[in-house]
Amino acid sequence: MILLIIPFALNFAVTTAGVLALVGLVVLFYLLIVRPAMLIRADREAPPPEEGSVREIIVDPSLRALKLSIGQIDSDLKTRMNGIREDHIVFRFTKDRELEDYEIQINATGAAQIRVPHSKKMENFVGMERLHSSELIGDSAGFRLVASAREGRVNQYVEFELTAKYFITRAGDERMKFLLTLKKIFPSLDKNSRNKKGIYTFGRVKLGQQVEE
Repeated sequence: MILLIIPFALNFAVTTAGVLALVGLVVLFYLLIVRPAMLIRADREAPPPEEGSVREIIVDPSLRALKLSIGQIDSDLKTRMNGIREDHIVFRFTKDRELEDYEIQINATGAAQIRVPHSKKMENFVGMERLHSSELIGDSAGFRLVASAREGRVNQYVEFELTAKYFITRAGDERMKFLLTLKKIFPSLDKNSRNKKGIYTFGRVKLGQQVEE
């Protein structure tokens, strides 16, 4: 019988390498499988959108441009509503090179309506619209993501309002920020209708409830 004598240093190195390899596999499994699954589950179980919720938009001055989309569940701002498309409405904010002024380009890829600043009426929105940030100071623009319409009349939609205001940074600089507010889910949101993907359906029209023109 031949006895193999393994040096302690070699034994320690092999054991350490095995432990590190096992830890690496566990970390890799967590990052590639467990964590994405947890994020998807958390997203699906997220609460429904609430009327009155506000999204602040501040453009990084070093980039001078920012793109933000509103859609169902894969867009930047999630409505989680049935009938809404992904990237239903897309905003692109572009800053002037010298001034704290912005051009806002809005593209509609789904059925939509728009109310431009200084107007009280919603109009059908197809294609692209451009606004200037100065129009949104003290006023607002409205956007309806239409989920359902019949005979030319909208009967299900999610409405947002966009406005702008100045603020002072910690460095004492005057900057502009945009406020995107979820104004209305019409006719309502059925909180008991969430499916496995985390999407909700619209509620029923109540007696006397009608679309505001």
